[in-house]
Amino acid sequence: MNAQQRIYNRMNEVFYKKDGRKYVQINDPYALDGLREGWWLVKVAAGSTSIRQAVYPHKAEIQAAAKDKVDQLVEIIRKASEARPQSIPLSEQAKADWDWFISRNGKEFNTLEYPSIQENAEKIIEALLEK
Repeated sequence: MNAQQRIYNRMNEVFYKKDGRKYVQINDPYALDGLREGWWLVKVAAGSTSIRQAVYPHKAEIQAAAKDKVDQLVEIIRKASEARPQSIPLSEQAKADWDWFISRNGKEFNTLEYPSIQENAEKIIEALLEK
C-alpha cells in the first residue's frame, strides 16, 4: 500500500453529522498517528482529555483508577496538613539554638520548604503503581 492509498483510506474514515444547515466532522482519523509505540491510557472528560504513556498493560485498570483518585488524595492531604495553632511557644534556649544553626549553616536553612499537596498525591500514586 503506498502513501496515496493510505491517505485515500483515511479520507473514507471521516464521518460527518448534520448540524443545522452544515455538516460537521465528528471524528479525526489522523488523531492517533502522532502516538509512539507503546501502551497508552486516555481519559476523556467534559472539557479535558488526559493522555498518559508508559502504561503497563497488567496494571492499566489500577493506573486509570489511581489517576482518578489523585484529586481526592489532594483533598485528604490538604485537610490532614492544615495549619493548627501552636500550643507550645518557642523557648529562649530553642530560639538561641535555631539562630546558632542558621549562623553556622547559612541563610538557605532559614526558610523551610515543603512539597506541594499535588506532588505528595502524585508520589503516593507512583508508589502504589511501582513494578
